[in-house]
Amino acid sequence: MRTPGTSWFWTAAAILVGAAVCLIPSSVRADYWPDDYKDDFSTNKVIEDSYFHSIFWPQGAFPPRQAYLYFHDTGEQRELGFGDYNDDPAYLCYRFPGGSENSTGSVYGELFIDVRLLESSGYLFYQLSTDGVNWSVREELEPESPNKIHIESVRGSCYVILFGAGVLIDNLDVNLFSPSASIYVPEDFATIQEAIDNASEGDIIEVGPGTYSGDGNWDIDFRGKAITVRSSHGPNDTIIDCTGYEGHRGFYFNNGEGSDSVLRGFTIVGAVVPGSDVPSDFESWNSSPDNPVGGGIYCEFSSPSIVDCVIKRCATELGGGIGVVGGSPTIIDCVIEDCRAGGAGLAESGGRGAGIGLIRSSDTTMILNSQIRNNSAYYNSFGAGVYCWRSSAFFSNCDISHNTAEGNVQGGGAFCGGSSSHIEFENCVISNNTAEIGGGLCAGTSGDSTVESVIITNCTIAHNSLSADQPADSTGGGIHSVSSNITIRNSIVWYNDGAAVVLIDPASNNPVLYSSIEGGYPGQGNIDSDPLFASLSGSDYHLRSHYGRYQPGSGTWVLDDLGYYSLCIDAGDPLDQFRAEPLTNGKRINMGAYGGTAEASKGADAWIFHVDQANGSDNNSGLSKSEAFATIQKAVIEAWDGDTVLVWPGTYREDVDLRGREIILQSADDAAVVTASSAFAFSFSSAEGSNCVLRNFVITGCDSPDGGAIFLSGASPILTNLTITDNRHGISAYGSNPDIVNCILWNNQDGDLYRCWARYSCVQQDGAVTWDNRNISTDPRFADPDNGDYHLMSRYGRYSPNDDSWETDSLSSPSIDTGDPDMSPGREQKPHGGIVNMGAYGGTPFASLSGWPSWVEVNNAGY
Repeated sequence: MRTPGTSWFWTAAAILVGAAVCLIPSSVRADYWPDDYKDDFSTNKVIEDSYFHSIFWPQGAFPPRQAYLYFHDTGEQRELGFGDYNDDPAYLCYRFPGGSENSTGSVYGELFIDVRLLESSGYLFYQLSTDGVNWSVREELEPESPNKIHIESVRGSCYVILFGAGVLIDNLDVNLFSPSASIYVPEDFATIQEAIDNASEGDIIEVGPGTYSGDGNWDIDFRGKAITVRSSHGPNDTIIDCTGYEGHRGFYFNNGEGSDSVLRGFTIVGAVVPGSDVPSDFESWNSSPDNPVGGGIYCEFSSPSIVDCVIKRCATELGGGIGVVGGSPTIIDCVIEDCRAGGAGLAESGGRGAGIGLIRSSDTTMILNSQIRNNSAYYNSFGAGVYCWRSSAFFSNCDISHNTAEGNVQGGGAFCGGSSSHIEFENCVISNNTAEIGGGLCAGTSGDSTVESVIITNCTIAHNSLSADQPADSTGGGIHSVSSNITIRNSIVWYNDGAAVVLIDPASNNPVLYSSIEGGYPGQGNIDSDPLFASLSGSDYHLRSHYGRYQPGSGTWVLDDLGYYSLCIDAGDPLDQFRAEPLTNGKRINMGAYGGTAEASKGADAWIFHVDQANGSDNNSGLSKSEAFATIQKAVIEAWDGDTVLVWPGTYREDVDLRGREIILQSADDAAVVTASSAFAFSFSSAEGSNCVLRNFVITGCDSPDGGAIFLSGASPILTNLTITDNRHGISAYGSNPDIVNCILWNNQDGDLYRCWARYSCVQQDGAVTWDNRNISTDPRFADPDNGDYHLMSRYGRYSPNDDSWETDSLSSPSIDTGDPDMSPGREQKPHGGIVNMGAYGGTPFASLSGWPSWVEVNNAGY
């Protein structure tokens, strides 16, 4: 069985999540972050330190069929290069500081980077994110040293993605600062409210560990100030306790606070705010702390940042944990649990949103990387976990689970209603909730106007229950929607009571796409297949895969048994981004909550094997140069169709049988030399077709009477950029139709080609040169064939492997710039004519130079 993983690729084990912008006044002292980051790319540390990235590729190899990164080493300087594929740029993403995403405070600073263009069309762009979810507009970096980029994050993690082509970077240097507090509780002021009242804009108030209660330590009001109130030791050790004192809550935001008003690192427990029914959404609103909204935190026409807080055992009529009226708070890394909406001792109308409640055009509220669990509504209630009415909300990487009601509720996990409501769930798990209708999610009600937008992308909605017996085909246990503009994409809806999905009068004709729906659902890309969750009980919704599955408890990757491979892997919308998913993947996003993230289960994809005759061993894995095989044959045996075998320089004496494999077999650096031991250096059987490629080898010294360089029987591979010289036979084909292109066949004793034809090649054999095939038959002018140097002579520059230098000759080879003009010159160094060279070094950095600019450059210059 194949063993997943390769040291060429780095896999992150975390999910991208969000934050807001942080205000750092000049008057506040800041300390350097203890782990400032530097990399001059003299080592391979970028492979492990980057958050995700394009494939890494050897510097000297013909480029792969995808965008790639490579180390550009001149001997004096080593830089990181970006190579594109079909105009798709290579990418490199970092998270600073590294390690755990959760930090004790906000950070800000600068990133410095040197940029150098390799070609006039080269470019490098960057985008920033304070959360890894929402990205800035892309900006271009200039080819200068150094570029400076300002980065910051209130959450403590700064994300930077670089993407480009034809460009090199060097000397990456990141300096981060973490601002120190200016006011301390209880050292400077006895209560939190006193500290706030005495604070100025931009101040940071740091609260020491302990339990805070009583006047000044509940009903805390920021007074509209752009300040940070944070705990020094996190929520477990810093508690706002309202238990037993009805009518008090933890925090009340009501003076237009924005995202630069930051609350961080507190537990709010036992807050109960009783009252009558919430006023109608269409009546005038009376602002008051007495409104039964927001048991733990009440945001009234205010939009603070709430980070790393725990809100539990709090209760009120709307938003038992957090209630929002006309505001847009950002809620990050929070836990809202065991809270209640409505019920005995409170208003008797039923309750709305035991976890979070949003009303009155609360706009673009963001809830990121948070848990909303074990919350309970009352009778005739809506949204045991989340209630969104005529408001907008975005949930990303959230767990909305085990929410229920004492009586009946519509929308166990979440309810969305009202004509102007817009709610979006991305990479969320909605599970084990209970409701009368819509155990997981309910959108709209009978007689309600159309909900403007409900978007469910890459979510797992599973194990949700219905509290009463309902007709199985008319009540949605997973999703129930009435007159809503709903879209479900890349999602899994399984193991729910009733019907998995019930959509009554949806606005779209195709509301469900590329999703796994139990019982099936019409729509492009939909499947009805057991998703094979890691846990049948619903405790782990990662998808089983014998290529690799992330295990959240240990933070490691495990292999499931053969046969346990979810069909939801690599089955999402092919137009969606998959790049954060770890390798191996099928270049397509997974379905479910972990699709498109670093925790996505691994799929079937091409692997890269390495062969190094000098330093390898056939007992190695072959998955990196340091773990290379010693023989080409061993790599072929281990490879599957679509894989690539990279052969490092050396002389390999073996008879390689391709065994029907449809693989790419090529040199990884300056061309490897292969000579047969007793028969043919390479043999192809009838199974190999045009997906099999042999490239950039020197094949010589195959002098057995019954042998030669290449033997084909019913096979049709691509044989490109090969130098086949001084053998008994060149290429012998029986019932085959190979594509032989850009090759040099010279001085082969019994002929170059038998029953096959080459094109755009240098062939010595009489009759091989035809106008249709554009072949030539002129001495290729090898540099020093008697001593094994088959580089092409050039007046403008030829690589000399003996001393790793470039030399010039009095003559140039006719095989320079005479390959197939429709094929890319790959990574040939300039000056060249924009046409690939013939022979083993064509398309690589070791190709001899021609002195001619490319036709594109000529046209641009107006010649």
